[in-house]
Amino acid sequence: MFLAFVLAFPAIAQTGQTFKGVVVDGAGEPIIGASVKVVGTTTGTITDLDGKFTVTVPSGRKVEISYIGYVSQVLPDLKQTKIILKEDAQQLDEVVVVGYGTQKKAHLTGAIGTVPMNEIQDISAGNLANTLSGLVTGVSVSGGNTRPGETARVSIRQNDALTSMKATNVEPLYVIDGYIYPTEVKIGATTENLGATAFNNLDPSVIESISVLKDASAAVYGARAANGVILVTTKRGKLGAPKISYSGTFGVADEVSRAKMLNANQYGKLWNAVRAADPTDTAMNPLTDLFQADELNAMKGLNYDLLDKYWKSAFTQQHSVNLSGATDRASYFAGISYFEQDGNLGKLDYDRWTYRAGVDVKISEWIKANLQVSGDYGNRNTPNVKVGGTNSEKDYNLLLMHPQYIPETIGDYPLAPYGISNKEISSSQNYAFDVLQNSGDYNKTMTSNMNINAGLEYDFGWSKWLKGLTLKFTYSKSVNTTKNNQYGSSYKLYYMSQRAGSGSHLYTPIAGEENAYNDLITDNNFLLANGGAIITNGDAAYLSRDMDRTDNYQMNFMAAYSRDFGDHHVGALFSIEKSEAESEYLNGSVTDPYEFTTGQSNSVGLIVNLVRYLHVVNRAHCLISDVSIMRMLISIYSSFYYVRMHLLNLHRKTIGVYSLLFPEVGLYHRRNGLKTM
Repeated sequence: MFLAFVLAFPAIAQTGQTFKGVVVDGAGEPIIGASVKVVGTTTGTITDLDGKFTVTVPSGRKVEISYIGYVSQVLPDLKQTKIILKEDAQQLDEVVVVGYGTQKKAHLTGAIGTVPMNEIQDISAGNLANTLSGLVTGVSVSGGNTRPGETARVSIRQNDALTSMKATNVEPLYVIDGYIYPTEVKIGATTENLGATAFNNLDPSVIESISVLKDASAAVYGARAANGVILVTTKRGKLGAPKISYSGTFGVADEVSRAKMLNANQYGKLWNAVRAADPTDTAMNPLTDLFQADELNAMKGLNYDLLDKYWKSAFTQQHSVNLSGATDRASYFAGISYFEQDGNLGKLDYDRWTYRAGVDVKISEWIKANLQVSGDYGNRNTPNVKVGGTNSEKDYNLLLMHPQYIPETIGDYPLAPYGISNKEISSSQNYAFDVLQNSGDYNKTMTSNMNINAGLEYDFGWSKWLKGLTLKFTYSKSVNTTKNNQYGSSYKLYYMSQRAGSGSHLYTPIAGEENAYNDLITDNNFLLANGGAIITNGDAAYLSRDMDRTDNYQMNFMAAYSRDFGDHHVGALFSIEKSEAESEYLNGSVTDPYEFTTGQSNSVGLIVNLVRYLHVVNRAHCLISDVSIMRMLISIYSSFYYVRMHLLNLHRKTIGVYSLLFPEVGLYHRRNGLKTM
């Protein structure tokens, strides 16, 4: 569907003044890249290397100056040419989830974006990715908003452009509550990013934070994070009595606009103009190859707009119920949500149940444990269209472009929309929306995903020498299953051997010639379309079932050190990770099902079984030799991926941030929000 909006505004001359100034921090140092924007307009600029800027301000407007980590200022008086921005201590102290841990914003040395969670809570969307559009710089979202249950694709810094170079894995790596989802799991002949599926199925009401790692900050996850990383942390219980919350949304999905098509009379006139204007077509017969005057006049009253006939408004609803609470020894959080979205055409809908429950327990002063179970169940019904191709939008396009002078049926005869030639020009002309809907053709997909995460943490806070050291072991397991059932029927379409009108082009009577038209409505005048053969929704009428199951597990051991020594802070993190993915795919189909089929393989006339089975196992092995804080992990790869990572951050409050990342060593000094090396 193409939507076009054309807005025209008269040009209005505005008086304004040129505003020049310089932006500095509290120490008088220039701030580079500060945003200077005219309030209420799209006019703006940024400061240069000296902190200076120039902007044209219309009369009566104010100027807003902002920069990350500083309190924004709005200037009503343009006489102030030196603007001093103060540090936003609250924003700099805000904790951001990063790779394998958290950091304060003031300590960040990489490009990390955070999603404002309050802006996505009230959006009713079938997948979480759609709610991120425009919220994080460098993150773009495509798809996911045309059909119920359709998933959206997220790309970071426009790396989806690599698809033009035949790249297949361009989606980011997803890490949800510490579990790193596989980016490429082979299922049949395709690959799937299980993390994208899990992320899209999350309910916004259970999410605490979403962070996006865009550059070298994602390097701790290895080569699989080349497209960036999206980190999700779900909510935990907060100290206090049990709290129950409910949220619900209702919505209506409908078209804003529709491509305007030619009506029946306009179509006939345009056909005649184009066909008659071709000087090379010497074989044209003006009587049979052009619409005649009586036919054009009759076409003024014809309007068989099938898309308008079958299009309907669709309803969307989402409900969430959450329970949370905590004591001094334990915290808990549980939530369940339901989402339903109807389609605008025929048998098209999607519904999903999502659940999540977790508990964090303080076993002793130095030992903590946590357990979390989550998952979802989904059902999606989509049109099964294999006549003339399998494009997902084919049903919409064929209804939109149906010639509006051709009725869908005459009596008991469903018609093939043969045009002026009364011949089949394209196999798409054998598509009949109403027939397929009534024949019960379907494409049903059922999904089930379950995840279990458990962890145990030990703190050496009791030791004078080891204080600040924590050891943590986590285990995660996920099981993902999908079942797809399809039924494609066979049916008959007809065309009229002799039609109404002086040129024999119409399927409806000409005014005053009703008796002659009635003589055409005989069984002998309705012939089978498709060359006299039965039409099948596919290569043959069929029943099929696809089933796949993917099992993943991940074990992670981490040793983290964080301690303050006066004005200095020392932090280090060491991690070992092992993971395995196993997938199974089974496909079976039979042909020639009965019209009253039960959907089972025994309700067919001619049994032709096709069964395919695929089993894939990916494992990771690691050999660690003489590992210390100053040495690298040695990894052995075997058709899988393995993470190795050493990270040491040193922070002195009075100067800035210094980062050391093995095997590369870098020294970073932050000043006024800039990083130099």
